[in-house]
Amino acid sequence: MLPHPHNLTLPFKEGIRDLRIAIRLEARSGALSNRLLGTPDPARRLARVADGVLTRAERVAGRVVPRGSADIGRALDRLAASLEPGSALAESADLYGVCRSVLTEGGSDDVVVSELRLAASPALSRVPTQDEDWVLRAAHAARRLAALGVARPCVTSALGPVDFDKGAGVNDHMALSVWLAVLVRGHCGASGNLAVLGACRAVEAEGAEWRAMLRASQMSDLADAWRATIPYLP
Repeated sequence: MLPHPHNLTLPFKEGIRDLRIAIRLEARSGALSNRLLGTPDPARRLARVADGVLTRAERVAGRVVPRGSADIGRALDRLAASLEPGSALAESADLYGVCRSVLTEGGSDDVVVSELRLAASPALSRVPTQDEDWVLRAAHAARRLAALGVARPCVTSALGPVDFDKGAGVNDHMALSVWLAVLVRGHCGASGNLAVLGACRAVEAEGAEWRAMLRASQMSDLADAWRATIPYLP
């Protein structure tokens, strides 16, 4: 069976995204140029020009196969539907969109989310047992997403010192925020952006404790913590 046409474009899109984020970061800060050359200019001016070129290239790549709406609320609804036993799997495009929304809200502008890894991972296809409630299923989904490590530094950030604990923390924060946002949206019908914002703020406040539960696979405890938090969000 031939792969879906969308999957054929993923490596191209991912490479462009990586370069675009790296160049945009360099255009703003000139950090890599300053580290290697002792001055941010003229590399920053070149980076600004390249940013515009690559942004247009990504738009062209996105038109190779038309994508659905970028509405985060609808993406959260489809992720919620994927939690039901026997339902269709979570779409990588929906997960990618919500992950990027979470990282943008958190100011992580030097991080690339790998939609290619999301699309290729069998871990996301595991269906929870039917006796688990909705919140517990979302907690398990967060653990699986965190374990994939789909958030990574962009190419220029990776050329500097790598903080592995920070990378794991970004993935944990992202996974917790994504699936808590799904629950918030389902609970109160908040707009997608507001659900993501509320989830991110809650994870920022409780992140250390929730991350410890995630890392220890204490999913029932995490689900209980989320049940106590959701009524107060967004």
